[in-house]
Amino acid sequence: MNVLKITTTPIKLSMSSQKARLESHLPEPELGIIRTPSRLNMKSENIKVNIDTSAARDSLGFKTARSLNRDAAVFGKQAAADATVRYAQMGNQMMQIQKGVTIPEIVQNQMMAQTKVTTGFEFLPAVGPDISWDPGSLAIDYTPSRIEFDPQPDIQDAVYVPGELNINVEQYPKVEIEYVGEPMYVPPSASPEYEERDGLS
Repeated sequence: MNVLKITTTPIKLSMSSQKARLESHLPEPELGIIRTPSRLNMKSENIKVNIDTSAARDSLGFKTARSLNRDAAVFGKQAAADATVRYAQMGNQMMQIQKGVTIPEIVQNQMMAQTKVTTGFEFLPAVGPDISWDPGSLAIDYTPSRIEFDPQPDIQDAVYVPGELNINVEQYPKVEIEYVGEPMYVPPSASPEYEERDGLS
């Protein structure tokens, strides 16, 4: 008598697949045109006349501070030289007192020497103005027009999509073992249906 019941459940699989494909996109071609217009630049400078009347004004007595300082320096140098000569002459004359020269005569000679008057004619202004001029100029800068082409090359975009294979386990395999017989008691006297038998009968 078979007291075991064995039940088996097979594995159950489901499969789904997707083919590989190549996706591509071709954009429309474009052409850019850049135009630069012509340009004309003109730069002119007028004639410049320079008139310097500083020398003429100096001869009239209308001197600048620079001219006054220069003339004062020259005059001071000349005055120092004249005073040196005058004192030297006076000293020489005083050394001749023993020859009959008196002090009043020496002083009179010095005063007469300082009162000399010089006359003359001078046309004013003594010099004319200094006139100079810078010539005018005209500069022309011409830039011609220009056209540039900027082509945009076609770039084809390609995307590769690989294939897929999906396997799903919907039911796992299993084995079920079931005991369908009567219970077995050890020792047998533990069974509720156990009947003790007389060994003599």
